[in-house]
Amino acid sequence: MKDKQIEVFESDNIWKSIFSMVGPALIAILVMLVYNLADMIFVGQTGETAQVAAISVVSPIFNMIMAVAMLISGGGSVIIARDLGSKDIEHAKMSASLCMWGAVICGMISGAIIIAAHNPLLVFLGATEDIAEYAKDYMIILALGAPFLLITNMLAQLLRAEGAVKEGLIGNLLGTIINIILDPIFILGFHMGVIGAAVATVLGNMIATIYFAYYLKKKAIVVNMSPFYAKKNPIYIFPIMSLGLPNAISTLLSGLANSFANQLLGKYGSDSIAANAAAGRVNMIIVMVLMGICMGAQPLISYNYGADKIKKLAGVMKRLIILTVGVGVVTTVFVILYRGSIIGLFLKAEEVAKMAEDILTILMISSPFLGFFFLATNFLQATGKVVQATIISAMQKGLVLIPALYILEKLLGFLGIRLAYVTADFISIITGSILLILAWRSISLTHEKSKKTYIQNEEESVVVS
Repeated sequence: MKDKQIEVFESDNIWKSIFSMVGPALIAILVMLVYNLADMIFVGQTGETAQVAAISVVSPIFNMIMAVAMLISGGGSVIIARDLGSKDIEHAKMSASLCMWGAVICGMISGAIIIAAHNPLLVFLGATEDIAEYAKDYMIILALGAPFLLITNMLAQLLRAEGAVKEGLIGNLLGTIINIILDPIFILGFHMGVIGAAVATVLGNMIATIYFAYYLKKKAIVVNMSPFYAKKNPIYIFPIMSLGLPNAISTLLSGLANSFANQLLGKYGSDSIAANAAAGRVNMIIVMVLMGICMGAQPLISYNYGADKIKKLAGVMKRLIILTVGVGVVTTVFVILYRGSIIGLFLKAEEVAKMAEDILTILMISSPFLGFFFLATNFLQATGKVVQATIISAMQKGLVLIPALYILEKLLGFLGIRLAYVTADFISIITGSILLILAWRSISLTHEKSKKTYIQNEEESVVVS
């Protein structure tokens, strides 16, 4: 590795290491947030609530593509950073090559499945009659661009794992800026509505993919697409994916839960779907900021774990707890204070906007504490505790949330749908915190035993000599 890149991991200034990793990652996640909000904001300017609702209905498809990206990049970034910590460069290159080829193949397969099954998918996603045609157009165009969406989101994380934080950020920024520039031109200027939003998204990702391809050819140290490395052990893609399973399951189940929620909301009309979608997008500000902090720090956790620097790892975790709690509180207060103005970006109808504000207020109950959940998930994943990380991810977005949606809607009606998200959040936060504490105790105990064994061996070696 180049000295400047290794310095990010090796610096004795822990806060500097954290901000070096988290800062660009957080900017990238905020860029992704703007990227996710842009379509709905500009479509909202058309004044057609049905088109806003259509984007919400199709968002689980976008989640599915992102889930595949995280399945590969989540595990790949953990292994690459860990290999670099233990100085196993060749293994890191093999893992990176497998991730690249896996992304290309999975992107094409995902897109083909979505296009072939678009009609039953629309029914499952809860598309009502007045939004079905809009949703179909938006979905098919996104499916055509699935390989580009998958590759760009995966590569940004892999580059952070090899220390190329700036380059990963540039790729994210480039795709998003192109998307934001094209959105008003296509949606409002050419009057293309949701079709224009989808086209702008795909074009933005295509351009970002071209930039990443240039970086891989000219500057990459570990990340590569050489068949030589991929052929060494192609079966190793499955251990890589197993490490990425927690984030992938969380993203996939989030999409499924939104589909079930939309099905339940359908009985209250398309306005309720649009209001729920707008509130969810605003709440995403807090969720993605906290997720960005923890995902950005994950390579730092993996590197120190791989290098067996447990004392430094403890310092990293303590500071991340302080950071996530502080940011969680500040962002929640910000959203509560300005919720009316932010909601107004998506919805022009006053009655629907008021409904969205009420929904958002309920979502805010658990938001300040979500940092504990994301920190637990990323720590467990970075230290190889895949089963535990998968369990809490599945709980928040599936095992707890989906049953809660149906039970609480049955008991409390429309209000119950939103309370289901808060309930799932708190149960997952508590469970994740417990698993994090247990995992840390296990790692510390193993380290102490290894240290004692090393000292005993050294003493015996001195006596023999």
